[in-house]
Amino acid sequence: MRRVLIFCVAVSLAACVAVGGAAAQDDGGPGLETNTSVDVGEPETYAQEIDADTRLVEWEYDRDRGGFRLLFETDESTRITLTEAVQFGEGAGSGRIYQHRLPEGQTEIFVSVPLRAGQAAVTMTTPGSIANNRFSYVSTGQTTPNRPPISFERAQLLVLLSGIGGGGLTYRVVKQRREDEEKSFERVL
Repeated sequence: MRRVLIFCVAVSLAACVAVGGAAAQDDGGPGLETNTSVDVGEPETYAQEIDADTRLVEWEYDRDRGGFRLLFETDESTRITLTEAVQFGEGAGSGRIYQHRLPEGQTEIFVSVPLRAGQAAVTMTTPGSIANNRFSYVSTGQTTPNRPPISFERAQLLVLLSGIGGGGLTYRVVKQRREDEEKSFERVL
């Protein structure tokens, strides 16, 4: 039984090392392919198109002030509606809506949107986007604590230790049951 356990541990260790080596050799990038024969034209310099005449050029969430800093570019003056978007639970609630007139050119706006459940978002509409049944949004996404992600090596180690612990526990339980069975039988000799 001990030989089988040692063999299983050795095979597990070899498999973890082999998988790590194979993963380290993959230098093909993040799974993206680039077709260089396609003419893509000039790159767009804005973050999000709201309608044909209004674009969100740049945005960032300011944690100190508790809101979004938005930089818009418009070809003509238009009214924009900004709505605080939150993750809704079951039940009723309310939110805030802001309307602002954007002059032609670039305009910077700050919208106060506190983080809720670690995230914040704002939706944006203009008369042109509503006519096209569309809206645009910016979001912080769900934020997590400031800690680095778990490394592949650490995940391998956790799997290996879990396997060894599970194997050891199984070995102990089986050994204990066999000893209990031997004690429960009466020896005649």
